[in-house]
Amino acid sequence: MKRLFIFTYPKLTLYIIATFVAYFIFQIPAVVLFFRGVEGLSYIAIFLGGLLYSAGFTAPIATGFFLSLNDYSFLRYAIIGGFGALIADLGIFSLVRVSFMDEFKKLEHTSFVSHIIKFFHKFSGKVRIFFIYIFAFLIISSPLPDEIAIALLAGFTKIHPYAFVFVSFFANTFGIFTLLSF
Repeated sequence: MKRLFIFTYPKLTLYIIATFVAYFIFQIPAVVLFFRGVEGLSYIAIFLGGLLYSAGFTAPIATGFFLSLNDYSFLRYAIIGGFGALIADLGIFSLVRVSFMDEFKKLEHTSFVSHIIKFFHKFSGKVRIFFIYIFAFLIISSPLPDEIAIALLAGFTKIHPYAFVFVSFFANTFGIFTLLSF
């Protein structure tokens, strides 16, 4: 039986839909009030928000959560959320080859991504690795799925686990702090 809909990138399509759904959910005043009430419960809520910030499908919800906080303990919240995001990233790091690598391999063969790869191959090895680290840092610190950056680091570099922990924690803490600053 032939499928009714054929999606080339089903996981990425689902992520885009989740982003729009989260946006519309956080337009509801009752939802924003609920999450502002959760913030007063404990730092566990902030830690859980950090866990959600790293995963692709839950990042939009975590972004809405962090944007709805109204306390001025930005640095403390960013550090606690950064630890939560680090734990999630370590889990993603070990599972990324199983879940998203098939779609990333498909993306490598698209013209846009192949042009980017050709552009980076013009640089020497160390400069190319530096650009990959910078690009991965920007992706991890943003609400974009961390799986993309983790796949870049796991696939194109020989990153040591301690270096990954440092990059992940610092980037997530920076990203959450930036969101809280808005």
